[in-house]
Amino acid sequence: MDAIATFVAVVRTGHFAAAARSLGLPNSTASQRVARLEESLGVRLLERTTRVLRPTGAGAAYYERCVRILTEVEEANAAVRDLGTSPRGTLRVATTHLLGQALVAAVAAVFCQRHPAIEVEVIAMDRRVSLLEEGLDVAIVVGASEPDSTMISRVVSRGQTWCCATPSYLAIRGAPCLPQQLSGHDCIIRQSGARDYSHGAIWTFERDDEVQRVEIHGRLSLSSIMMTHAAVLAGAGVAAIPSFLCAEEIQKGRLVRLLPDWIVERKDIRIVHPSNRHLSARVRLFIDAVVATARDDKRFSTV
Repeated sequence: MDAIATFVAVVRTGHFAAAARSLGLPNSTASQRVARLEESLGVRLLERTTRVLRPTGAGAAYYERCVRILTEVEEANAAVRDLGTSPRGTLRVATTHLLGQALVAAVAAVFCQRHPAIEVEVIAMDRRVSLLEEGLDVAIVVGASEPDSTMISRVVSRGQTWCCATPSYLAIRGAPCLPQQLSGHDCIIRQSGARDYSHGAIWTFERDDEVQRVEIHGRLSLSSIMMTHAAVLAGAGVAAIPSFLCAEEIQKGRLVRLLPDWIVERKDIRIVHPSNRHLSARVRLFIDAVVATARDDKRFSTV
């Protein structure tokens, strides 16, 4: 089991030294454990060069199974520890940078104060994550649909995206009454990828059963929603912003919601965890904390 744990740490970190540090081992011990594991299996698990350390085909398949084994062992240990004691252990949470700033970091801070025996690690990643392969307990994500069948999800907030602009911009350009009229406005473009340099996009509007797709254009193209949020506040034009990010500015009059009968995009905020995993007490408590915070926060409970 020690060799398996070391192998998993090496693949996860990509370095023997980093894996050894995470396990509190000398570098030589980590290397020797993996070497002995390969020898006992009769299979090379890692490709080693001066610049690259990565699993072989057999190593990648073995890694996936080892992660599941270690997860089940940890869950068994956690279940026993939780009997008659206060919850303890490490909780690893994945989320996006936006949700991390808007919701998860604050929940984690309060959670640590209430449960001093639990360590919380929040990892912000703006990409699709594999909870099992990356050793994560739970994810708080924005998703337009249900995850795959290996996951269980719970909706925290019925997320929406709203069109908005500053009163100063609208005083000059006027407010659109129909989605099609946005084609004549300066719209702030959210880039879809690192190499997407276009200054046009398609926004899909929904109202009851009606759907309209509008081609919009603008001179300002940005790669993150936080930059888009800052730009619209600076009066750069019309932007499509998650409702929980702009609701407070709209309430205070710093922004105006345009086309209020229309929603640009529906993306629920969800808590996701593996369907085959027994939820430890610390995971259940954290899920409850996220749900309660979102329910009491008007930015999430009113959308």
